[in-house]
Amino acid sequence: MSRQVIKLGSSSIASGDGLALDVIAGLVAQIAAAQRAGHEIILVTSGAARLGRRLLAFEEGTKTTAPAVDFAFPAAVGQPALMALYRQLAAAVGVEVCQILVSRSDLASARAMGDLGQLLREATGRGLLPVVNGNDATDPLSALDNDQVAVAVAVAAGASRLLFLTDVRAAYRDAALSDPVARLTPTQARALRVTASGSGRGGMGSKLAAAARAACCGVECVIGSAREPDVVGRSLNPRARPGTVVRAAGDLLEPGKRWVGGIAYSEGSIGVNREAEASLRSGSTLFLSGVKRVDGEFAAGSVVELTDVRHPEHVLGRGSVALPSALLRLLRALSPVQVASVVSTLLRLRYADPSAALGLAGSAAGSLTDPDVYKDCGELASSESRASQEAFGQLESLSGDRLADLADCLLLAQPALCATFLLDRGFLHGQVPTDASARKVVRGIYAVDRESLVVYPS
Repeated sequence: MSRQVIKLGSSSIASGDGLALDVIAGLVAQIAAAQRAGHEIILVTSGAARLGRRLLAFEEGTKTTAPAVDFAFPAAVGQPALMALYRQLAAAVGVEVCQILVSRSDLASARAMGDLGQLLREATGRGLLPVVNGNDATDPLSALDNDQVAVAVAVAAGASRLLFLTDVRAAYRDAALSDPVARLTPTQARALRVTASGSGRGGMGSKLAAAARAACCGVECVIGSAREPDVVGRSLNPRARPGTVVRAAGDLLEPGKRWVGGIAYSEGSIGVNREAEASLRSGSTLFLSGVKRVDGEFAAGSVVELTDVRHPEHVLGRGSVALPSALLRLLRALSPVQVASVVSTLLRLRYADPSAALGLAGSAAGSLTDPDVYKDCGELASSESRASQEAFGQLESLSGDRLADLADCLLLAQPALCATFLLDRGFLHGQVPTDASARKVVRGIYAVDRESLVVYPS
């Protein structure tokens, strides 16, 4: 027996302005056969907005003039109709269904997704067919897509396999659909560039990225056509897999790691070097010295992907960041001494009166970032490290509003660190605290805490 999630895209069940009822009915019959064979099935379906637009056009007696990007109202109209359709088709083959709508806020909550996983396992254990859909009526179009919902559902439910059904038979390397790809690793799936994306919202690129993330979490993925004969049964047979298979990188993640590892939306990425990767795989924390690249805009506490800085398609794992992206860009790749110098300079720029620079420095200098006057700036400017020089350049060019934002973010994210510097007050004169407690708190700054790290199998 296995537990499989089937993601049915809108492109695979489209027929003109409406839905291909014969395709949906055939798939429901295949699901019923798989359940009778002892398999547990969860269906993630699109199509509510498409069906809603069709119903609205029918009521008005004309073709709908609503733009394609308008999903909320048509989805609200189409969702109950779509569910009624599934209930009727499932009843005809002896299957009872239950409905679950998933919103972006659900995916953002580890507790909510843990509860969802338990609900899905209980429902499938009782022989029900859970029908899951992203809640397009409440979430903006850009906030959620069912490819990502399918991954979250598969990981939360502890499924061993995820089947993406679309309008093409596989992932292809060419627009002519003549060069299909049979097998991929997660890294290869992320790196594959496809030109034929289908007519659905997510497209093939979205499916490959989603499949790669699921595979990193131990869920094997299959991408195939909804119109392929017996596609559900073949996807369950290791010797007859249809389409493109993205192989699982290892075993299923343990429950405590599933939210960070595969469910939560990634708000950005951090590129690390080889030394940092080795350290992560040995169970260490990701310190600032190992951060070589920061992509995206995110706040402290956000979940981000950790990638190989030389090969961004290679995802090493995921974790919750301790600092916002703006501070990580400022402090990335710095040694503890250089980090302390940046913190000292940032606090001086934020809290010292620029007109008092002469008195603070005991010199005729008028700039609070003069490296000839302030030792902390001198440490950054004179270093042979490119990252140190870039950090100094950023500090010199900060606007007043940007400076205030960065300093306030630092206070919120690292209160113990800031308190050490503020109480010492040496930062006003460019002097970094050097006592043991200060050195300890500086060395303890990390980009991603070990407790939140999920490192994928190599």
